[in-house]
Amino acid sequence: MNIDKNEPVSINQFISSEKKPDYIPLTNDLLFHMVFTKNRNALTSLLSCLLNIPEQDILKIDILNPMQYNEDFDMNLTVLDLKLHLNEQKFILVEMQVRKFLNWTERTLVYACRQIADQDKGNSFEYGLLQPVIQIAIMDHTLFPDHKRFFAKYMLKDEEAYQYTDKLQFLVLDLTAMTSANEQEKEQGLVEWANAFKAQDWAAVSKIENNGVKEALKTMEMILSNPTERQLLEDRHRAEVDRRSILSAERAQARNEGIAQGMAQGMMKGQILQSIRMYRRLANYNNLQIRDAIINEFHLSEAEAEKYLSEAPLS
Repeated sequence: MNIDKNEPVSINQFISSEKKPDYIPLTNDLLFHMVFTKNRNALTSLLSCLLNIPEQDILKIDILNPMQYNEDFDMNLTVLDLKLHLNEQKFILVEMQVRKFLNWTERTLVYACRQIADQDKGNSFEYGLLQPVIQIAIMDHTLFPDHKRFFAKYMLKDEEAYQYTDKLQFLVLDLTAMTSANEQEKEQGLVEWANAFKAQDWAAVSKIENNGVKEALKTMEMILSNPTERQLLEDRHRAEVDRRSILSAERAQARNEGIAQGMAQGMMKGQILQSIRMYRRLANYNNLQIRDAIINEFHLSEAEAEKYLSEAPLS
């Protein structure tokens, strides 16, 4: 699917009524994908802000992973990023990520490097033709707590900040850090877009004076007024809630099992140390005799027995 600059965007399906459909925030990754694949003006505005380039310089956007939002849509999809080819010059990967993801940096590195590696699949490829790959994460949490930034750009540089290459870049927009945005980031429109993503109702998002956000709003209302697409969004939300609930239950079970195991281990250790003291004071055993005794009594290995002996007080 490609979106050309001169291709008009049809919003004939847009439903204008006094009563708007119930609001679903743009942090819903499926809604995010829907809106920005359907509305070229909104996507152009967002990319202009994130990449800090004029909108008029965005001439063509190829969407590399378009989806059919119908009853056959797989609700268990775990990745709903936007894979884009911008002006036939660079690859852009944009992902809305509201939950903390274990090994996020490694995950995005794999995805970005995969996009780099995919470029050499052809007889006409030359290294000099390699195009940049930019991975963009819009996050509702802080990626690096010791390096909290509203908007951060990571590149390959040496320890003296000399650039190795610009072919691989990682951009992170932290929606929880809007108050720390600098003047440049405000001028780019990043704060307006961040407010749009964080908005929880129509009233809040409608206050944002940004043409790209207003375009996104039109498409949001059209989508949320469509029974089939709205059902998909609600199903996606329930699937995510179910996933979080399962993970939470598994963590709680593991935590409880760990506590029980720790208590059992603590009781066993106390019994072993008590036996060592008894063998020393009452039986007057030497360490070798005590070691053999507790090995037989508690079914320990020699190494375990030696460890307990070293921890037991001599008196």
